[in-house]
Amino acid sequence: MHGTGKRYAVRWRDESRRERRKSFTLKGDADKFAAKTTHELERGQYIDPDARKTLLRAVAEDWLQSAEHRPSTAEGARRQLELHVLPYLGDRAVGGLKRGDLQLWIKDRRKVLADSTVAIVYGRLKAVLTYAVHNDLITKNPCDGIPAPSVKRKEPTPPPTEVVAALIASAPSRYRAMVLLAAGSGLRHGELVGLERQHLDLDVGEVHVRQQAVRLDKGDPYIGQPKTDQSYRVVPLAKTVVEALSEHLRRFPPTAVVLDDRTDPRKPHRRTALLVFANANGRAINGGGWSRVWSNTVKRADAKLEKDGSKLRVPPGTSAHDLRHYYASLLILHRESVKTVQRRLGHAKPSVTLDVYTHLFEEVEDTTRDAVQDALKDISI
Repeated sequence: MHGTGKRYAVRWRDESRRERRKSFTLKGDADKFAAKTTHELERGQYIDPDARKTLLRAVAEDWLQSAEHRPSTAEGARRQLELHVLPYLGDRAVGGLKRGDLQLWIKDRRKVLADSTVAIVYGRLKAVLTYAVHNDLITKNPCDGIPAPSVKRKEPTPPPTEVVAALIASAPSRYRAMVLLAAGSGLRHGELVGLERQHLDLDVGEVHVRQQAVRLDKGDPYIGQPKTDQSYRVVPLAKTVVEALSEHLRRFPPTAVVLDDRTDPRKPHRRTALLVFANANGRAINGGGWSRVWSNTVKRADAKLEKDGSKLRVPPGTSAHDLRHYYASLLILHRESVKTVQRRLGHAKPSVTLDVYTHLFEEVEDTTRDAVQDALKDISI
């Protein structure tokens, strides 16, 4: 360290043996920096000052490129960062971000987004900054100690059977069996859209889940792996569902659609899929098209319920995914075990099933007394 007038410079060699230099006006500041740098080098905690100047948008791009995400997850993460993070923090150096900056950003986003959405986007930002820590751009994640907005899990309320029946009857003819299958099997939307003729065994009455169509807002989806390893499953089908599917196949023979097949990430390829359900143009059902179909189906179902003199209506916000909840509620009502419900729905583990449907299990009538009485009724002392 040397000084010329009021100028003081600290010289050091970084971990790559590159000589570095930084100047200060005050000797005290130079002394503090020299001590801090020596301490960091000795403890292996040194961060290159130039690395700290890396913009958040550059780090976010590197994270997006390197993270092991499903394509649909990667697409969503990029969209969330581009819409809600980078316009506000993207041109900030990662080494200059402070806790207060992030707290103000959360406060601002909560004005325009639901807390559940803010929590998801904040998780993306935190992951990007964790990536910065792991790549020696910063020493500590400024998100540490800042909680995401708390979100109370909303307990799913399955629609009543009368409403489900109205939705099935109100769906366009080519989608009617699809809506019935959703209610009668609990298949996820992507599993329904990606269902091929070879996956249906109507003689036995089973649907084999081996893939899903990954939903895109525009254009054709692609064939991908099911959501989890446990999502590969066989679901038994009721007679009503089998008959509806047989009629559907007669009226709407499986459509041959050329799609990207990414079920094996190492060997993606194009192939012809014989889809059980397709749109009116003979294409795979995409996100935007299905949203319009569902919205119109709900309107017609409400009109039908009103015409039939029912006091019920389709609950606001009901989506096709609620048919999966309806299927789960039927299994629980008929006292299927947690393990059985988990296997039928393709949840990763029973705890996931309980997290979602505990309230439904609790609502089932307690028959403990009757069960014990039935077993011990002939015993006397």
